[in-house]
Amino acid sequence: MQQKIELSSSSIGLGDILLLTSICKNLLAKNKKAKIILPQKIERFSILFDGLADVEIGERDAHTPDIGGGHYSTRKLRNFFEEADLLDNKPLVLHSDKESEKWVNEYLADKKNPIIFVPYCAKQWHDVRSFKLEQCSYAIEKLIDIGLTPILCESSSNPVPISIENKLTDLPLSKYICLMRKVGNYYGCNTGDMHLAISVGATCCVIQPKNNPFFNENEWNYSHPSIQYISI
Repeated sequence: MQQKIELSSSSIGLGDILLLTSICKNLLAKNKKAKIILPQKIERFSILFDGLADVEIGERDAHTPDIGGGHYSTRKLRNFFEEADLLDNKPLVLHSDKESEKWVNEYLADKKNPIIFVPYCAKQWHDVRSFKLEQCSYAIEKLIDIGLTPILCESSSNPVPISIENKLTDLPLSKYICLMRKVGNYYGCNTGDMHLAISVGATCCVIQPKNNPFFNENEWNYSHPSIQYISI
């Protein structure tokens, strides 16, 4: 029996865990399979690895390290591939669920040209990467002006204090994956939701800060024609 390669992350945010899917897809291309070790408090992220890896809930003393500089995804790929810098380092999520897909179809039925709008990121990066409140209002107006229907997705731990017709708070991950894939269009900040959008093949317009001591685009930005980054 082939021994599975164990992977884990010392950081447990959505974006950080999604970086592991890049390793999984590249290992599968070499006919190898990974086993992901997830702590129980983020067990909900197990579905990110459907069709890519086995998942075990537990703790691991040592985590998959970062090697070298550049993009965090490529840093992890260097653990397993000599040609890591040449590989596609984008995350990949294959999860689908019948009930979630049904909910998405019903939810989107009356929404013309929907676009997922995520102006806020996790609290620890809020002051660095999130939109300012006035930027949120301006973005919503502009998206509507060009014929899009913005769907604001937020977390109750860092809610967006703004009025908008379509707002989803703490959407279950299965529904969020299916919604992001079906909508196929993302506008927002550089955060875990952006990585999720990229993982399901969505077109992305990402508004992010200019390089500073707390953010470096070379560590987080993917090179792909479907992804546009705008630094302000």
